[in-house]
Amino acid sequence: MTPQLKNRLMLVATLAMLGAAAFIMARNEELIFRDKGELTVTRDANDPDTLVFIWRDKVEAPMARRFEEAWREWGNKGNRVIIDLHSPGGDIAEGAEVIRVIERMKRTHIVDTRVRSRRACYSMCVPIYLHGEERYAAANARFMFHEPSAYDFYTGERVKQPKFERDMLTKRYFNIYFVNSPITPAWRDQLAQDWKGRDLFFTARQLVEQNSNIVTVLE
Repeated sequence: MTPQLKNRLMLVATLAMLGAAAFIMARNEELIFRDKGELTVTRDANDPDTLVFIWRDKVEAPMARRFEEAWREWGNKGNRVIIDLHSPGGDIAEGAEVIRVIERMKRTHIVDTRVRSRRACYSMCVPIYLHGEERYAAANARFMFHEPSAYDFYTGERVKQPKFERDMLTKRYFNIYFVNSPITPAWRDQLAQDWKGRDLFFTARQLVEQNSNIVTVLE
């Protein structure tokens, strides 16, 4: 066997191994996400024309797909949607996809958001919550704000970033989800100062008392 032929065979074998590894990784990824994140849809007990989309999980795949599927199935069965949230937050990109679905829903329906008593809306859940036209919350519902962090997709471990990268990511996140939002500008500007390196927790009552305009209806 000539050296050229041997090298060619080794290259073919290497490509085959990489292809098999990519297939296995994609298959594992599909299995991981297939059954995660259940979206429950019900009718409001007091108004049969109001649909309630209930999400009790992280903001991660397949959340946006679940919303899209539910909207296709239920969109013509009511004229208003309440998105009932209880989430520790999660992936920014997935949250952006969920928001896109909500914006499509708002073209034809009233869409409100809600966090019930003793429930929470943390991190990336908050930008989703902010896309409700009315934003309901129980007085003791909890909200958390913090600067975005980068995580390794496969291990879930937090990735240490250079300061300029962290600052750029934070500025982009803040401009997209908080500058272009209903939040009162003065409260928003104070948030930009206070959340540096910290997790900030508020009850819904505190947010109302601070005139943040995050919660519009206290239940």
